[in-house]
Amino acid sequence: MKFNPFKPNSMAGPGMFSGRFDELQTIEKCLFQTRHGNPQHFLIEGERGIGKSSLLLFVNALATGTVAGLSGGSYSFLVISVDLSQCDTVSRIVREIGVGLKGALSERTQLKEKAKAVWEFLTNWEVLGVRYHREEVNIDEGTLASDLVHSIAGTLESSKGEMDGILILLDEADRPPEDAQLGAFLKLFTERLQRKDCGNCVIGMAGLPTLIPKMRASHESSPRVFETMTLAPLERHESSSVVEAGIKIANETNPIQTSISPDALELISVLSEGYPHFIQQFAYCAFEADRDNSLDATDVVEGAFSENGALAQLGHKYFNKMYFENVTSESYRSVLNAMARHGNEWVNRKVLIEEANVGAFIVGNALRALTEREIIIQDSSRRGYYKLPTQSFATWINAIKSVEEKAGKDAVFRGNAEAD
Repeated sequence: MKFNPFKPNSMAGPGMFSGRFDELQTIEKCLFQTRHGNPQHFLIEGERGIGKSSLLLFVNALATGTVAGLSGGSYSFLVISVDLSQCDTVSRIVREIGVGLKGALSERTQLKEKAKAVWEFLTNWEVLGVRYHREEVNIDEGTLASDLVHSIAGTLESSKGEMDGILILLDEADRPPEDAQLGAFLKLFTERLQRKDCGNCVIGMAGLPTLIPKMRASHESSPRVFETMTLAPLERHESSSVVEAGIKIANETNPIQTSISPDALELISVLSEGYPHFIQQFAYCAFEADRDNSLDATDVVEGAFSENGALAQLGHKYFNKMYFENVTSESYRSVLNAMARHGNEWVNRKVLIEEANVGAFIVGNALRALTEREIIIQDSSRRGYYKLPTQSFATWINAIKSVEEKAGKDAVFRGNAEAD
C-alpha cells in the first residue's frame, strides 16, 4: 500500500496546481482593485474537467493569504464559497450566500466578535430562510437582496483594518435554471453594493459555457458586470508539472520513493490533451498500476486500459452513453473517430468520407443519426459541416484510439464498456 497523491474525483489542491498564469494575473488584479475600493468581479467559464473548481480553490488560498500572489504580495479577504448546484430559485441563492457569510465569520473569531450585530442578524435570517424556502412564491426578492447587502456592509464596516474585503466565490453557477434569474439578481446585488459604498466586496464565479447565455436571458447586461475568462487546456509542460508535483507529494509521504520516466510524463500529457481532470485520472491509474516504484509508459497504458482504469472511469463519468450506448454501429463510431482527430472544430462531410474509411452512403447516414441523437452538432450556416460538442469528448476518443494502438486491446476495452 502506498499513498496515491492524484485526485481524479475532487479538486486539485494548491500544491498540485499548475498553469493558468494569465487567469491568475487577472484575478489578482481584481483582488488588488477591490482591496482599494474598486471591485472588479470575474467569471470563469469552461468545459467539464477543465479545472474551474480547482482554480477557484487556488483563488481561495490566494485571497486568504495561504499562498502568495504572482507579484509576491499577500491578501487577507474573508472568502464566502458557495456551490450553486442545488439552488433553483433566487431565494436559495441569496440564502446560501448568507449562510456562507455566517460560516466564514465563524472561522475567524476576531471578526465574528467585531461583527456581532451581523452575526446575530444572520443567525435569525438563517432560521427565517426556512420560511423563505417554503413560501418562495410570495418572497420579495428585492428585500432578500437588501438583507444580504446590509449584512455584507455591516461586516465590512465593523472589520475595517482587519481584512482587505469580502470575496464571494460562486461555483457551479451554470446549474440554476433560467427562471432562477441569477443574472438579474447579480446585477441588482452589485448595484446595491455600489450604492451602499461597499467597494471592498468582489464576486468570482465559475460555470460551463451555458452560464453567460443563462445570465443574459434574465438580464441582458448582467454579463458586463464581470471580467470573463475562458479556460483552455493546459500546455504540455504544464500537464507534466502537475504530474511531477503529485510525485513530489507522494515522495514526501511514502517511505519508498517513486520516480517517473520522461516517456510516461509525455504519454500522460498526450492522452489528457491538457484537461486537468484527465491528467489526474491517467496519473492516478498509472500510479496504481506501478509495481516497481518506477512509473513508465507501460504503467500509463496499463492504468488507462485496465478493466476499471482511466478510460473506463472517464467513460463512466462523461462519455460512455454518447459513444457506446447511443451508437451501436462500428461504422458510425468510425465517423466519430475521424471527427475527433479535428477536436471540436467544424469538419466537412467530404473530409469525413476520406478519413473514416467507410463509404459515402454510410457517412451520410451516420451524420444524420448522430445529429438526431445530439451526439454531434450540425452547422446551421453551412451545408455539410459537423463537429463534436466538446473538445473533452474528442480528447477521450483520441485517448481510446491511442491506447488501443499501443496496447492492442481494442476488443477487451469495448467489451468492458459495452458490458457496463
